[in-house]
Amino acid sequence: MGQLDNSQIDHSLAQRQRKIQTVKDYLDRTQHLFDAFGSAELKTTHARFGELEDALNATAVRLVVLGEFTRGKSMLLNALLGIEVLPTAMETTTAVNTFLRALPEGRSTRFILIHYMDGRPPEEVAWTDDEALRRWGTELDKTHADARQLVDHIEVFVNHPLLEKGLELIDTPGLQTIVKHHEQITRKAIAEAHVALWVQATDQLGGNESEWQFMAQTLRGNFQKFITVVNKWDRVLEPEDTHDRAVPEAERVRSKLDLVRASFRHSLGEHQDELARLTSDSNLMGVSAKWAQDADPDKKRRSGIDRLGNRIADMISSGEGMEQIVLKPLQQLATIQTQLLDRIQDEQRQLDSSDSLEQRRQDLRQLALDIQALEQEEKHETAEFRSEHTRAARVLSEQVNQQLTEPLTRLRDDIQTAVTLDYVKRMVAKKVAQIGLPADLEDEYQAVIGKIDQTWQKHKTSMNDRLADLRRSYLEKMEQHAHDLTANLGSLHIELPTLDVNLQFDFSAIEEHCSKTAQLQAAIDAKQAEIDEFSIVVAGTIDEEKEYRLYRAEAKADLNRAKRELSALGARPAPTPYQEKNKVSNWGSGPLWLGSTYEWVTRMDYSACEAHDRHKSSLRESIQDDEAAWQRACKADSQATKQRRSAEADLKRREKFMADLEKKRRSAEKQAQQEEADLIAETHRKLLRNTVVKLTDTINHLSTALTAGIEAAFKAQMELLEKAVHEQVLEPLNAKRVQLTEVQSLLQSGEAEIAARKTALTVAQQELTELQLLTRTALGA
Repeated sequence: MGQLDNSQIDHSLAQRQRKIQTVKDYLDRTQHLFDAFGSAELKTTHARFGELEDALNATAVRLVVLGEFTRGKSMLLNALLGIEVLPTAMETTTAVNTFLRALPEGRSTRFILIHYMDGRPPEEVAWTDDEALRRWGTELDKTHADARQLVDHIEVFVNHPLLEKGLELIDTPGLQTIVKHHEQITRKAIAEAHVALWVQATDQLGGNESEWQFMAQTLRGNFQKFITVVNKWDRVLEPEDTHDRAVPEAERVRSKLDLVRASFRHSLGEHQDELARLTSDSNLMGVSAKWAQDADPDKKRRSGIDRLGNRIADMISSGEGMEQIVLKPLQQLATIQTQLLDRIQDEQRQLDSSDSLEQRRQDLRQLALDIQALEQEEKHETAEFRSEHTRAARVLSEQVNQQLTEPLTRLRDDIQTAVTLDYVKRMVAKKVAQIGLPADLEDEYQAVIGKIDQTWQKHKTSMNDRLADLRRSYLEKMEQHAHDLTANLGSLHIELPTLDVNLQFDFSAIEEHCSKTAQLQAAIDAKQAEIDEFSIVVAGTIDEEKEYRLYRAEAKADLNRAKRELSALGARPAPTPYQEKNKVSNWGSGPLWLGSTYEWVTRMDYSACEAHDRHKSSLRESIQDDEAAWQRACKADSQATKQRRSAEADLKRREKFMADLEKKRRSAEKQAQQEEADLIAETHRKLLRNTVVKLTDTINHLSTALTAGIEAAFKAQMELLEKAVHEQVLEPLNAKRVQLTEVQSLLQSGEAEIAARKTALTVAQQELTELQLLTRTALGA
């Protein structure tokens, strides 16, 4: 990885450390003077020195990173550090809150601490290879999947110059998978952070609904520390889409950021000051963590990481971070210095006073009596006003519960009545992708939320007024002007649930089964058509077989008939003799010698024989033809039988195949019905969980937690008032009494002791005046 130029962050951290060290020096000098010239009676002030020292020692600068999975949060942190620390594979997702800190003193090798929810001691894991953190800190690795469910958070200790200067980095899980316990850690991390980076990405500009549900209240309470970073900005600077490449870069950049601004306006439209800050060029920027770690210097320059680093550096060295660490301690230190300077000057006036010792003793006795009377009055008035605070808190709690919980209870009951399994079944049947409340209930919910918010604002105003009345009465009773004390009502909010009723549902499983069923049904239909066709073929072969059998029978009959005729023909008949007059001479004999001479000749008639032979030959030929015809008929019959049997076997195979398809279709149909039933049940459960259960939790919160919060606000004010009276009235008076006693003792000493004390007071006054000037100058810087 190329080294990032994080000199701006480094410079800001170093500057911050110098400022903190300066304030520590002022604190040490002030405490030294207070120990010498203050009073043990000022117990609150004494305790404050320790608190201020602890605050200045807690110099860590916390930077928290939030956003959904695969937004590149870990890669962004690595880019800011300039080294590869956190796992950044595309499929890797941070599973638990991970705190990245500097190595403790005395340690030289990086290591991991696993903190568990059940309170067991943290488990140290040696960071012996690059996969050590992945195994515990990401959802990708399954090695410790079960144990990881019990992990509270992870601390990663590594050697890095920025971390050594006090920077702490916090990588949070994706917001969609934040379990309740991890959500509390994430919210606490945001509240304690000095800088918060909300990482979005170019493939989902503006964030999604689940993010806004988590971030809406978080942003409003911490908007001054947020920077929104759109990661993967290289896809905007060098887009793959042809249409995007045709748009000028400046226009592309502006349009992408405007999409993010539109999401902010949608969620924070009524909070113009917050909106202006969150969407300003300083607090909304595109960054490419990928390019920031590229070897190409031009890509590094265009990555935007330096701009982000400079903005973080500005926030580190100013704003809330400096206010918490430096400005608030300086303000308290200035108050202590003023108090101490007043005490030193008062002692100087006492030493310079011309009052006699007797007069001083009388003043001291009277002061002691006044203090005693004031303490008695304070106890009495405090007890009375504590009871008054308790009564006021109880009355207000009852009013709040009645006016806020009843509308929510009615709404919850209406939702429970309307959102039934049949309602969800109808929505699923229509394949509604976002199943929510019926329109009338959605309108009712919005109306109830608006009414409750208005009612609560009125009650908060009423509570503030009542607290102010009680505070004023108490302070007047104590005859003492006090600082402007206010109950810390800012932390008491009604967080009405955002009902996640537009549930996104994936019908792909059902559609897959339905598609499979349809495919199987189509196959069944096609197979049935084949079976019908083959049934016709089989029927044809049967008819053909019948015809061939009839033809064979006829041929056989013809053959038999010819054979019978041949058999009935009998033997060949003998030739038939006959007499035929035959002329033997043209001359006669005897007296008739002039005529022809004739004689009778016996001849044989073979016509019957020849007819017999011809008939016999014809019969033999007919027998041969009939024999051949019969053979052909037998062969055709055999072939027809084979065809019929083959067709019948094929038909049976097709019918079996169709039966299997039908079985699969019924199974797919049954599975689709089960999927649909499961989806309906799960949808119904989610709707009730996201509406009825949330409303029930809110009602319980209003009935218990809010009541406790109201009572705590009144109790806190009473404690603050008591503490203020003790700190600003009783402790200074007792310190005054002790001081008068000490001055009387000093006046009874020699002149040398008095002169030495005056000199010491003068030197202390000069040093304290100088310290005051330095402190006020630092406050104004």
